[in-house]
Amino acid sequence: MKKPTVSFADFQKLDIRAGEIKDAARLEGSRNLIIMHVDLGADYGTVEILSGLADLFVPEDLVGKKFAFVANLEPRPLMGKVSNGMILVAEEEAKIFLVPLPDAIPVGSVVR
Repeated sequence: MKKPTVSFADFQKLDIRAGEIKDAARLEGSRNLIIMHVDLGADYGTVEILSGLADLFVPEDLVGKKFAFVANLEPRPLMGKVSNGMILVAEEEAKIFLVPLPDAIPVGSVVR
């Protein structure tokens, strides 16, 4: 579904960064949440991010890989934890695809 356009100024508010998943596991008591510790570079450090991908991906397979994350998303409480960002994925007809970044991209790099 096509969404409304946003201004360039609104787009610039998003801080999308290259991050490396340092560890990941299913969140105890949840059917679909993965809890990840993600290195977002010097500006953010390592943050805890929760994502509803546990029914699609094996958490341990994500460790050591780099992806794009929204680093400045408002913190959101989920099941007694706080998610401090969001992993970006591609979606097509209810299928979710992870979009890995090349290893050569340093953590914390700005993604535009």
